[in-house]
Amino acid sequence: MKNATKHAEELRSLLKKLLKEHKPEPKPTYEPLQAMVRGAMSYDVSDARAEEAMVVIGHEFVDLNELRVATELEVEDMLGQKFPGVAKRVSLITTCLNMIFEKEHTLSLDRLKTLSKRDARQFVKDMPDMHPFVEAYTMLFGFDAHAVPVDDSILAYLKDQEVLESTATLEEAQKFLEHAVKSEEHYDLYSALRRVAMTDGKKKK
Repeated sequence: MKNATKHAEELRSLLKKLLKEHKPEPKPTYEPLQAMVRGAMSYDVSDARAEEAMVVIGHEFVDLNELRVATELEVEDMLGQKFPGVAKRVSLITTCLNMIFEKEHTLSLDRLKTLSKRDARQFVKDMPDMHPFVEAYTMLFGFDAHAVPVDDSILAYLKDQEVLESTATLEEAQKFLEHAVKSEEHYDLYSALRRVAMTDGKKKK
């Protein structure tokens, strides 16, 4: 990315400022498939909205295998058509769950824990219709790997703060953030950016 060194300094200054304003909650951990589903329901919506969706999924389906075999329309109706981008989210979830079942012959990503974090992440990235935020979220919370999930709200906030070039994509932003701060700061960075990006987005609306 252009002016990477300058932007990295700006990012570190921003992170320091944000962490002074608000200390992140302790990092949660999820089973990898749960992390993937939660990630799919989390981008560009508040944590509260994502949690509501996860409660519905947990209440309506015995397990993720039952979610896997449900029709997309059925899942969309349960979550509600007013949930932003519900069709795209549900399609990502069911497509990925089915691909995992076909490839692994079981509905589990446990085998990925035996691989290097790089290979595990590539496996997740290569899933059909995978969203950059979801793959990074899965790695950060499901595999305790170094990753910084970026959605459109975080991307817009960072561009507004002139930490990113105006042309930066989600993938470029994630790569830059992951290299610009220490790996042990990835969760704090994500948590701080998510909080402030959601607040910033609400103000602009």
